[in-house]
Amino acid sequence: MEISAQIFNIFLLGLAAGAIPGPVIAAAFTEALRSGFSKSLKVVYRSFASEVIIASFILAIFFSFDIDPKFFYVVSFIGAAVLVWMAVQVWKVKEIGGNEEIFTFRKVFLLMLGNGLLWIFWITICVPQAFLLNKAIAGGNVLFLVLFEAGWILSTVSMVFIFSRFRDLLIRKKIVPIVFRFFSLLLVFFAARMLVESAVYLTAK
Repeated sequence: MEISAQIFNIFLLGLAAGAIPGPVIAAAFTEALRSGFSKSLKVVYRSFASEVIIASFILAIFFSFDIDPKFFYVVSFIGAAVLVWMAVQVWKVKEIGGNEEIFTFRKVFLLMLGNGLLWIFWITICVPQAFLLNKAIAGGNVLFLVLFEAGWILSTVSMVFIFSRFRDLLIRKKIVPIVFRFFSLLLVFFAARMLVESAVYLTAK
């Protein structure tokens, strides 16, 4: 595969990853409704920074240590607990606005750190492609990180922006509690999915 095509495919991978429904999208949508599009970008940027830190760590040490995949599924139990923690706070939202931040950097980072599926995705899908690019050009692993994350943040911000256009409809007084409880249950769903997938993998081995 030509380097130009390889580079474009990496960007597309990031673009697709950013559009996959998950905890980050759910959290960003919640904040978009609660405080508007500009405030929701804090969630996206915090998630972005957290993923860059984790991805950089993975790329730096992956071939230095032989890490058992079971470790990342065990870590998912922590991520699920963080999701439930966030879901409880979202469930309590009764009105738009408010000064208290639900999705602080600490909570978002803990969520990303405890998302074993994120680790598995990077190790099984991203790392091999990063090393292929690194063989083709010097510093290819770093270029992979830049391209992937550029696609991810572009896709995620676009999704949140489109969703925020419906904010006026969704923030009507009678609808607000229902909408936020929906997002709360959505976060619990992602937590349950993480737990089930981890449990199935761990019990099957």
